[in-house]
Amino acid sequence: MGEYGALFVFALVAVTIGLVFAFLNDILGPKKKDPLEDYPYECGVPLYDSEARGTFKQGYYLLGLLLILFDIEAAYLFPWAVVFKEIGLYGLIEAALFIFILALGFVYAWAKGALRWQT
Repeated sequence: MGEYGALFVFALVAVTIGLVFAFLNDILGPKKKDPLEDYPYECGVPLYDSEARGTFKQGYYLLGLLLILFDIEAAYLFPWAVVFKEIGLYGLIEAALFIFILALGFVYAWAKGALRWQT
């Protein structure tokens, strides 16, 4: 148990605290169930029909795609930032090119009106 003792104690404490909180929640928590909890979608928007194939505005899908497109860049820039000193000028040029291409995509989306929310 020598070098893994602290890890074992940490895991034991974490599991114990989790179980204690779950037990206390069961004892002290509210007993009456809210009827809104049975709804499949709790966002404050009333359900119009029970069919799952309802239509959504196109803006939701477009916003989701743009979010993925422009926010995923951080996942590519973090590893670059970690090894910046090792890759030197070549890495800086590659990262600048990546950001430039991303900026071109952003300008294109802006020019096409994709960032304007239509109601």
